[in-house]
Amino acid sequence: MKKRIGSHVMVITVLVLGILSTSVSAQDPETTGPVIGTFDSRCVAAAYYRSEEFLADIAEQKAEYEEALQVGDTERADELGALGPEQQQLAHEQVFSRGDIDEIIWLIWSELPDVAEEAGVDLIVSTWDIIYRDESMQFVDVTDLLVLFFDPSEETLDLIESMRGMPAIPPQFLQGSD
Repeated sequence: MKKRIGSHVMVITVLVLGILSTSVSAQDPETTGPVIGTFDSRCVAAAYYRSEEFLADIAEQKAEYEEALQVGDTERADELGALGPEQQQLAHEQVFSRGDIDEIIWLIWSELPDVAEEAGVDLIVSTWDIIYRDESMQFVDVTDLLVLFFDPSEETLDLIESMRGMPAIPPQFLQGSD
């Protein structure tokens, strides 16, 4: 189901791009088309997973786990204990590969119009969702603007900088992938 939804998102994105470029060029012959904002989802995921917000959530989850163990609630402890490996696998898919980051983007959803305005873009799409790009189209990288919402440390910014230009690991090569 998840993969099917991802395919639909890509098809919708391509259709929107086509509609935007057709409508813009039809309205003003001097306009070259929409300006597309792109972002590296791996960098945004890295900023989120290293954020104070996420680390506080993990600390709370660990405290709940310890409390469940202390009161003998093994069912709850098992449930919470299983979350750790699941979250780790998801984080690996999102930071090292091309795993979708919908739940992370949801956290900053209301800020996206401001990002688009600041960057001067008409559409924002993950770099990994673009399978072809005509070089005559204008693209603007908005990764840094999205990363800032997670208040990254200098260490996190250095990590993100080192990720730029590196290819994503194919999902099938991640340990524990299906």
